Amino acid sequence: MQSLFYGGMFNPALDDTHAQTHTTADKIIPTNNSEQLLSVNNWKHTKAFINKNTRRETQTQHYVKMNAAPEVLELVNLDSKPFGSVSELILGELFQMTPRTSSQHDGIFEGHKCEIKCARYWAGKDECRWQHMEPDHDYEFAMLALLDFQEWKVWCVSKAHLMGELREKKVVTFQGKQGWWTLKSAIMPHLTPIHGLECLRKFVSTIPK
Repeated sequence: MQSLFYGGMFNPALDDTHAQTHTTADKIIPTNNSEQLLSVNNWKHTKAFINKNTRRETQTQHYVKMNAAPEVLELVNLDSKPFGSVSELILGELFQMTPRTSSQHDGIFEGHKCEIKCARYWAGKDECRWQHMEPDHDYEFAMLALLDFQEWKVWCVSKAHLMGELREKKVVTFQGKQGWWTLKSAIMPHLTPIHGLECLRKFVSTIPK
């Protein structure tokens, strides 16, 4: 019988215990082969991976679950800054706005300067937050848009109302160095829904010049 020791050194090839295995989620995981141990074919059976979907739903998962259009998912998957920039351009084009004349607004609709703010649903909730609103910027009304599952939902509010009464009532609250923000659930009763160009024309006609 060969010895487990050769020349005073331990010989792992002759050690039956060296190839012992342990189980995770009832799957065999060899401990003597790091490539097998770390392979996707192994870790896909771990309890942590199997139970991953019990964690809080992500924003993208929420939109997928609600059968959002592929183009909507493309916007959902953007980081915050490019999402805002691309969305503002989309809405400015849809509502046929002329280009902005300064960085303090996003477009001009029939002579009225517009600030466009876009948001996505929070994961699992009918809620969002519009943010980075500045009371000292040069615009006459704000367009608040929410990326729904098959379309944009759009509302408008005059700057005078947004930065006046709604701040006083704490519907719009201080965000810190990033301006002011508001929750959809808080501001919704104060907004005018916009379904198209005629709705927007009717709304801006009420803004004092």
